[in-house]
Amino acid sequence: MHEEKKQICGNFTIRKQPIRWYVMLLPSSHRGLATGLKEERERRMKYGEPVFDYFAPSYVEVKKIKGKFVKTDCPLLYNYVFIRATVDEIFHLKRNLPQYNFLPKVKGEKEDYYPYLSDRAMENLKWVADSYSNVLPVYVPKSETLVKGDRVRITEGQFKGAEATVVIQPGAGMKDIMVSVENWMLVPLLHVKPGQYEVISLNEDSKHVYSSLDNQRVISRLHGALKYLHHAEGIPETDRQFAREVLSQYGNLRMETDVMRCKLYSILLPAYVLAGDQEAFNALASTVESILPAVKAGQSKALLLVTLYGCTDNSIYYAKAHQLTHSWRMEKNPKKSKLQLLRWLDDFDEWYGHE
Repeated sequence: MHEEKKQICGNFTIRKQPIRWYVMLLPSSHRGLATGLKEERERRMKYGEPVFDYFAPSYVEVKKIKGKFVKTDCPLLYNYVFIRATVDEIFHLKRNLPQYNFLPKVKGEKEDYYPYLSDRAMENLKWVADSYSNVLPVYVPKSETLVKGDRVRITEGQFKGAEATVVIQPGAGMKDIMVSVENWMLVPLLHVKPGQYEVISLNEDSKHVYSSLDNQRVISRLHGALKYLHHAEGIPETDRQFAREVLSQYGNLRMETDVMRCKLYSILLPAYVLAGDQEAFNALASTVESILPAVKAGQSKALLLVTLYGCTDNSIYYAKAHQLTHSWRMEKNPKKSKLQLLRWLDDFDEWYGHE
């Protein structure tokens, strides 16, 4: 633990308290957000008084109410907040906000102290919390993202509980996707409203030539450009233009197997984020989230998770990607494709400063 700094003033020694991220506890009856701290901070800023930093992470909870998705902010850490200040400053703050309390003191080697987090630990906590607060928008896979052979489960409406297989895709004069419900009834998917079905498996029957999506020049260039996402100078215009060219080449492709769709999405995700098309990236990322449970091939699932981590620096994708690929590092002769994914993962860890 850091000792308090001492300042000599004449014949007296003044103990200068350190500024730390102290852990504060709210009463058990408190379930809302830390609005009091926000208002106090804004008041101090308005009147030119010394301000303080605080961290009260929240997450977005999505509920379906009367057929509509509703988002609400909820506290991520139940009844805990963090305030960066000295102990005396926090006690001064408590005069106006007495509901915020320190955790009980713990014994140190030289003296007792209130629990606190180091700056490094707080950086990591903020990174994890951001993964929950910056959630992807609620998004139901559009019918055009499904292909012949995919299976869906109807979750609401008159066909609730039924499983259906896509038998006809849009195109050739067809406006809607037709699905076979219980092997005897064909229903346009248009009659099943968004939010009333979920993907349960992807088509794995068709075989395709891989060469069009196995262009190492394109894949390597997109991967290398991701390191500029968090650079102060931003993404070079040459890389942005390259991403736009990739989107014009691959953006309208439709693949009919889970493996091929995973390969395609692993190209489109970085291309969208590098081109600056956040709306298209969010839509595709949400589609990927919705089909991940249905992807059976472990390497394809790892490809999507590593790509999502590289595009978002999200701690949830970080953890899932490392968990899924950890055993590969123990293999004596892993495939080249696995080695490439491991290199990408190591690159992202280095670029984003994660161990």
